[in-house]
Parts: sequence; C-alpha cells; structure tokens
Amino acid sequence: MYALGIEEYLSQIQALLDRYAAASFVVSVSVTTDRRPGEQGFVSGKVQFTDGSTLYFREYLDADTQTVEKLMYVYHYQDTTGKMILRYDNAAHRPSPHSFDHKHDATGIKNVTAPTLEIVLMEIVELQGWAQ
Repeated sequence: MYALGIEEYLSQIQALLDRYAAASFVVSVSVTTDRRPGEQGFVSGKVQFTDGSTLYFREYLDADTQTVEKLMYVYHYQDTTGKMILRYDNAAHRPSPHSFDHKHDATGIKNVTAPTLEIVLMEIVELQGWAQ
C-alpha cells in the first residue's frame, strides 16, 4: 500500500516514466491511465529498450482510503524474440506459490514482496548493465 491518493499515485507513475523516456537505453514509453469509480484506477503501458527488449506492465488500483492498494499487477519483461526474462505478478496459479506476490524467471517461481514499477525498472537496468 502507498500513503497517497489515486491522482498523486498516477502522477508519480507518469513522472517516473517521463524520466525513463529520456534515458539513452529507452526507445519509447507508452502509458495509459484510467480513473474508475470509487477511487479506483488502472494503469498500463510498455517500455521499449534499445536492445529490442520490452517491459509490459499493468496495475489495477484502489484508493478508497488514504492509501493506494494494488489489487492486481503484472510487470512482464521479455527479450526481442518474446521470450520472458522476468515477470512479477499476483495472479493465482495452480499449483499456487505460497504467496500471491511472486516472480517468474529462468530459475522458476519465487515468492516475493510486491515490487513497484520503479523497482522493476531498476532491476532491468542493473540486469542489462545500463547506466541510468
């Protein structure tokens, strides 16, 4: 959960993506935000990198109190051929991991704490050896 309202959260996501759009290793950034009734929102988009890899992301958010909770999220990073490099999500699986929050990578599925979009972007930068 994040201690701010839906509008502020969506503005922070846009500001983060604007910073990455200016990076030398990013080709393009696209983002769509959609306010929903009841202080809910949906944000989705993609970040395309110079090596042909792409990060796709989606978050369904609820801010009916003074916090923003991610009801659903997925951060899917793939190479130029479409092969998954890593994926964070909270989707149910069978058999299920011990936690809804988990990460897929070449070694399998691991239970993790739900990351932020910024953490995922920083992980990709580190993984690829790009300087921010």
